[in-house]
Amino acid sequence: MIFYLALCIQISSRMKTGLNRTFSLHFPIRDILVTLAVLFIGLLITIISVSYIRMNMKKVAVRDFEYTCNELLIKIVTRLDQQAQLLHSGAALFASSDTITRTEWHRFYDRTRINRYLPGIQGFGFTVLIPKDQLKQHIQNIRYEGYSEYDIFPSGEREIYSSIVYIEPFSDRNLNAFGYDMYSEPIRRITMEASRDSNRAMLSGKVTLMQETTEDVQAGVLMYVPVYRNNMPTISIEDRRTAIKGWIFSPYRMKDLMSGIHQNVAFPDENRISFNIYDEGGTSNDSLLYNSAGNEVIDDIGDLKLTLPIEFNGKKWILEFISKVQEKTLLHRDQTIVLIAGLIISVLLFFLTLLRINSIVKTRQISKLNMQLEKLNLDKDRFITILGHDLKSPFTSILGFLELLTEDIRKFSIDDIESHVNIINDASKQTYNLLEDLLVWTKAHSGKIPFNPQILDLHDVYTNVESVLNPAADAKNITINYSGHGEVNIFADIDMLKTILRNLVTNAIKFTKPGGSININAVKKQGSVIVSVSDNGVGIEADRLPGLFDISQIFSTMGTFNEKGSGLGLILCKEFVEKHDGKIWVESEYGKGSNFRFTMPTRS
Repeated sequence: MIFYLALCIQISSRMKTGLNRTFSLHFPIRDILVTLAVLFIGLLITIISVSYIRMNMKKVAVRDFEYTCNELLIKIVTRLDQQAQLLHSGAALFASSDTITRTEWHRFYDRTRINRYLPGIQGFGFTVLIPKDQLKQHIQNIRYEGYSEYDIFPSGEREIYSSIVYIEPFSDRNLNAFGYDMYSEPIRRITMEASRDSNRAMLSGKVTLMQETTEDVQAGVLMYVPVYRNNMPTISIEDRRTAIKGWIFSPYRMKDLMSGIHQNVAFPDENRISFNIYDEGGTSNDSLLYNSAGNEVIDDIGDLKLTLPIEFNGKKWILEFISKVQEKTLLHRDQTIVLIAGLIISVLLFFLTLLRINSIVKTRQISKLNMQLEKLNLDKDRFITILGHDLKSPFTSILGFLELLTEDIRKFSIDDIESHVNIINDASKQTYNLLEDLLVWTKAHSGKIPFNPQILDLHDVYTNVESVLNPAADAKNITINYSGHGEVNIFADIDMLKTILRNLVTNAIKFTKPGGSININAVKKQGSVIVSVSDNGVGIEADRLPGLFDISQIFSTMGTFNEKGSGLGLILCKEFVEKHDGKIWVESEYGKGSNFRFTMPTRS
């Protein structure tokens, strides 16, 4: 029962320690690095994915931006071609007859349904070229039509005049242009002459139209197509200058024109994409024809920019597009989804890896604990076997001699009886000592022995132990020497210290031959004391040294006087030394003696 108690205490204590270690989250550095690497790689992939989506979105945005810009460019070019075709149709009307009346012109305008198919045009008219000598007759003819206040303006003497005689719709703003001499204004005149000489539709530079009032003033341009007199040659420039009769023209207020161009087109949000149209010669406010933002302040701050040229029969416009990425688009929905999903997956992978590593660590620790338990079971079996043998031997002697005495006591002499009783007595003492050592070790291992360390004088403790052991040493004529360097104080439990010294000195006496010597020495070293018990006895075989303090390898060796021991003495010494946070070891050479050493603290 005592043996099983001792083993159960030891096993339960080690199991408790092992389980505590098993279920505590202490990971090796390598496993921690692996877990962090998984998290880092997951976050890195997430960042790369978000960055890739962002770059791809930017590429898509650039592509869409350029597509929209080119789409608008095509719309503008297409509209200008349509405008030119319209003006050429007007010129064809004049080519069909020498005289086109105002009524016929109005009817032609209505049937073209310009406002429906080509919205944004300010007017559709005809301006006639008037030589100086025909000026008065021209004014008189128009007045005869019912326009008594008709006159050509601006006034002034000129070699040649022009006048807007037909313009549709003939109302509102367009009435301001009736009778205006466009040939008198340099920008218009240059365009009219270029159209005359090339026999093509031509665009003017930036002008202020006569249709403008004090409200909503817009930049304007005009398109001209020449009208030549019928039956006159127009092959050469000189022929055209001679044959010129006038021009079909259309004035354009740029804001109205651009609204008409993209009113039925899916055009980008003006808060996000804006564009400016400049007349040839630069991108300054003086050349600005149109600003989609509705003002003449050029704002060139944007994330995307694109400049595209428009050329119409030699006339160049510059389209400048600017896109501003709104702050809310910094993280698009797709980016947000990928970011959140990536973070969630990364964190989940991190915790899954953590749980996996935790499981692996626990498995390793449980496996290690199982190995320890297996070793403890083997130690238990060996321990019980050894103790059973050590107990059986003295009990065999006791029972054997008792049986002899009980059966034939009258046949033995007094001397024989005394000899048998002495053997029984020695065997009983041996068994008692073994049980006593086992009980002490069991109490020590289970923590039931009081532990009250205090400052002790090592010499005083040794003197007390020496008085008990002197008879055994004297019986073998063994000298015990103590040599401490000055006063040696130890912080220890006095009963445990006595037990340590008593067991070590007893072993030294046991294995020292008669006439030998035992030396006890104490040396202070870095806050502790090294105590050594050496002898010049029989020594210990090298292969037995590793198992001296191992409970699984308990063995008892006969002394030089056939003394027997329990085999637990050194185990007790190890338990008590480690209780004081010290350590114990042995140096021995077989046939020359042994030196047992242990350390004890000098203070708490």
